[in-house]
Amino acid sequence: MKGAKAGILLSLVFCSFRLQAQELFPNTEPASNIPKKTLGVRLMGEAYSEGKGFIRNTNALRLMYGLTPRLSVYLTAASSNHHKKTLPSDYPYHNTPERGVFKPYEFNGVSMYAKYRFLSIDDEKTHLRMAVYAEGSAVNSAHDEGEPRLMDDTRGFGFGYIGTYLKNKFAVSLTLGGIFPGQFKGEQVDVIEGMPNIPTRVKYPNTLNYSLSMGYLLWPRTYNSYKQTNINLYCELMGKYYGDTRVWVTPAGVPEYLVETVLIPPALRKGYYLDIVPGIQFIFNSNTRIDLSMQFQGVKMSYARIYPQVNFGIQHYFYLK
Repeated sequence: MKGAKAGILLSLVFCSFRLQAQELFPNTEPASNIPKKTLGVRLMGEAYSEGKGFIRNTNALRLMYGLTPRLSVYLTAASSNHHKKTLPSDYPYHNTPERGVFKPYEFNGVSMYAKYRFLSIDDEKTHLRMAVYAEGSAVNSAHDEGEPRLMDDTRGFGFGYIGTYLKNKFAVSLTLGGIFPGQFKGEQVDVIEGMPNIPTRVKYPNTLNYSLSMGYLLWPRTYNSYKQTNINLYCELMGKYYGDTRVWVTPAGVPEYLVETVLIPPALRKGYYLDIVPGIQFIFNSNTRIDLSMQFQGVKMSYARIYPQVNFGIQHYFYLK
C-alpha cells in the first residue's frame, strides 16, 4: 500500500513538471511552485568578456524546497570576480564600473527568497497562476555600480508579484517587483600611494525590477513517456528602473560629505534598461534541466555587464519521502 501511494505521488510530481515545462524560465521565476517535500538543487552562472583576457564570472548554488503546495523557499550562495574588498581610488568620479582590472574571485554572501502562490485557475491544457514573493540578502560587496542585485551585490530586501499563464505549448509570465538595498560601509583606496584608505559610505538606489518571459514547448510533439526529453525555447525581456546612487566620503581631517549627483558618472545616476534574453532548455527524465541563454542589449543598457552575457544553469529535483 505504501509503495502504491509513493508511486502515485511520484507520478503526480513528474506530471506537474511535464505539463509546466515551458514555464520553467531560465532566468526568471514563474508563479508556479515546487511540489511539497521536493528539494531542488541548482547551479547557475553568468559570464562576459571585458577584453584583454578579462572574463567576469558570477556563479551560485541555490537550494529550493516546497514547504507546502503553495509556498516555496530558496537559499542562494553566490561567488564572483566582480568586486574588490575596497572601492576604486577615484570612486565615485571615474567612469564606473571599472573595466579590464583584476578582481579576485571571492564568496559574496547568501540571500533568501520565498514565493507564495495565492491564485490557481485550471482548465484543460491551460492554467493561470499568480504569486507574491519576498527576498532578503546579507551580501556586503564593494559594489561600484549603481544598479543593485541582492544575490551578489548588496544587502537589502525586496518583494513583488508574478503572474503566469499557460495555454497548450505556450507560456507567458510577468514579474514586477521592488528592490530596497541597504548601505555599503567600507573604504576606498586613496589616490596618493601610501596614504590610508578613505572611509566611504554608499546608498544604492531603490529599484523597480520588471520582466516579461515567454516559453514554447518545441519537443516532444506528443508525450509517450516521462523519460522523454523536453526541448523548450524562450525569450525573456528583463530590465530595471533605478534612482541615483548616493555616496559619502570622509577624507582624513575632513567631515563626511555627500558627493553631488552632478559629479558622478552615468552608471551611478538614475536610469533604466530592457535586455533581450533568448534561450533554450533541455529537461531529462522530467526532473533534470539544463538552461542556456544569451543576454543582449535592448532598450538603453545595464552598466553591470558587457554585452553579450552568457547565462547557464543546471537543476535537479529530489523527491523527499
